[in-house]
Amino acid sequence: MSIQVSGKKIGHEYVSADEDTIASQMVNEFEAQVTRMYKDKKMLRQVHTKMHGCVKASFAVEPNLPDEFKVGVFAGAPRKYNAWVRFSNGNTETQKDKKKDIRGIAIKLLGVPGEKILNDEHFLETQDFLLMSSETFFAKTIKELNTLLTALTSASKIKTLLYFLNPLHLPTLMRIKKSMVACDNPLNIPYWSTQPYQFGIIEKAVKYHLRPSPDNQIVVENTTDYNYLRYNLAQTLYDNEAKFDFYVQFQTDAEAMPIEDPTVPWTSQYIKLATLTIYSQVFDSNAQIEFGDNLSFNPWHTLPAHRPLGSFNRVRKRVYEVMSKFRHDKNKLPVIEPKDSPDFLKDIVHPYRKNSIDQQVPSKKILQTAAEVIVNCSKEKAYKYISSNKELPNWLLKAGPVYGIINVTGLQTGYEKVGDKRWIERGDSGRLKEELISVHRYSHYAYQMTDFSDFFKNLTDKAFGQMWFDTVDDQTRIRWVYTFTYKNILGKLFLSLFIPFALKKYLQNGLNNAKAYLED
Repeated sequence: MSIQVSGKKIGHEYVSADEDTIASQMVNEFEAQVTRMYKDKKMLRQVHTKMHGCVKASFAVEPNLPDEFKVGVFAGAPRKYNAWVRFSNGNTETQKDKKKDIRGIAIKLLGVPGEKILNDEHFLETQDFLLMSSETFFAKTIKELNTLLTALTSASKIKTLLYFLNPLHLPTLMRIKKSMVACDNPLNIPYWSTQPYQFGIIEKAVKYHLRPSPDNQIVVENTTDYNYLRYNLAQTLYDNEAKFDFYVQFQTDAEAMPIEDPTVPWTSQYIKLATLTIYSQVFDSNAQIEFGDNLSFNPWHTLPAHRPLGSFNRVRKRVYEVMSKFRHDKNKLPVIEPKDSPDFLKDIVHPYRKNSIDQQVPSKKILQTAAEVIVNCSKEKAYKYISSNKELPNWLLKAGPVYGIINVTGLQTGYEKVGDKRWIERGDSGRLKEELISVHRYSHYAYQMTDFSDFFKNLTDKAFGQMWFDTVDDQTRIRWVYTFTYKNILGKLFLSLFIPFALKKYLQNGLNNAKAYLED
């Protein structure tokens, strides 16, 4: 490691004298903060606290790599590693997913032979890669970062306020704002390491980049729930797999692409070295959520060929190690690295293949409402009951001015695949036709409503229903979304009154009845 300050060399680090002091200060501040926050409850991470899911994946090295790229986990014959992948929000305090945040992805490869850098984990067969949703970091130096964190972790609100009022801190705050992104699904955005890493030898340095495949089929149930990123991730992976391309970006100019200043983007080309495949699976059980929360990720849990570089990574080494142990000791849990096994992928779901392309529920010029209920049963049981032609009249009963269902006539043998239709008759003799336009068995389905026989035919040509089945605390949430298109301004006016004052109550009453049946 070089300590010179001019004539910089590619792949070399330049250490400041106060790094150890700053690292010690950060550890003390973080320990004090999380001790206050989690005094009488389970201690969570200090950053990237809110997890959306911890999922199973594979990391396949590209075939036919040139020899110059066969380094570390990419060395030797091309292989496919099993992996755990954790998606998260960056903020210390858990908050609504709707708020802009720095999103994170942490990858833990399994079955990686070779001695690792961390003292206590020399011979554990895992390798970590950590990335975030911003190409660059928001602090230029660790001193600048420490000043910010000292204010944010302080028990004094005045100290925090004074930091934000100081005009000298405006550049940092502007970079923080720029690094925060909105997100509708963790599978839908790119990620960067922001920090550099050695690539085999001292004279080579790279940054990492993950880019989602344009072929991914992404499901977005909604962007309003407190935890919608978990629901959207679960809905997507219930019936689809998702792929990311893993790239490295080499440092080609030591001055223009600095090691020690992560606010500067590197401009060299991206070179693909691997594909990350996240399989179709069910991951949102309480047991797997707890497993993901208890996992530790550290950029220094790595082969020497991928040694972290730069002041931020050097400080991370101490902070991550100490805080992980501090958290696990508080929770009375051992720090354990997961192991690979031949049956690692045994519980991967084989996607249910739809028989046609989905018709999309419109998102413009619509009026919409929703109702939901949490039921103590499996998603499969809830789905089968709610979608059943036979059971519909038993739970969708009269509520207020809206009559219940008295008869369902299937136009096919069942109501379970795209294109299946049924006639619905209400107690006031009103009729309409429903047709399935999207089917993801036991996860969600959507249908369009047409051929209204009553006054609704003057208001709308088509309405839509969507049934979503989500796991919440090992129970099933049934969420019913009703969407109307409207023909004209009079239709819009009437529906805007009818939907919140009559239809919403009708939907909620129906789901409450279904809950009673399902839990009986």
